[in-house]
Amino acid sequence: MGQIFRRAEKYLDQIDSGQWLEIGSSRRGDDGSTRVISEWATARDRYLDTVDVDPKVCAAVQLLDLPRVSVMNQTGEQYLQNFVSSNSVISFLYLDNFDWDWHPENSEDFVLEQQVRYRELGLTMNNINSQRAHLEQMMLAMPNMAEQSIVVLDDTWYNKWWGHYSGKGGAVVPYLLNNGYTVLETEEHPEYGTIMGRNIA
Repeated sequence: MGQIFRRAEKYLDQIDSGQWLEIGSSRRGDDGSTRVISEWATARDRYLDTVDVDPKVCAAVQLLDLPRVSVMNQTGEQYLQNFVSSNSVISFLYLDNFDWDWHPENSEDFVLEQQVRYRELGLTMNNINSQRAHLEQMMLAMPNMAEQSIVVLDDTWYNKWWGHYSGKGGAVVPYLLNNGYTVLETEEHPEYGTIMGRNIA
């Protein structure tokens, strides 16, 4: 739950027109991404779709009554399976959904609570499933990604000791590199996030 997405603002004037999408809506006490991104979108005459699997989270975001924001209660995969049949393109994508267990050998209490909620929603929260979900969403989105677009990956960082990317988007980064994207920014502590762009300086 870093703040890496805030650094994306400097690249927004380079992206193509198109849909803005956040998968994993803001929760109480988190980074406040939905509100911030909606402000960016509104200032640029764009619309934001924010998608979350938890109906309680969606209800809380709807209460914010944000302009130019549509709240979708479904998985990112479900949303994108419908989106790919459209002629629309995605120019801004923020992947921050299927949660990450930072210490699976000794999960913190808040993570254990999250795992219980995931089970109530019919999901199993673990790190393999987190990476699988993010990669599947990115693969579904890729045919509709704008030529000039950015992808923000929360809880995803370059592990200098092992020489690879870790976290939620650890499998997404090499996939994007194979599809013309470059790493614009990546940071471990305290941001824990990565921003990637295609045809973005």
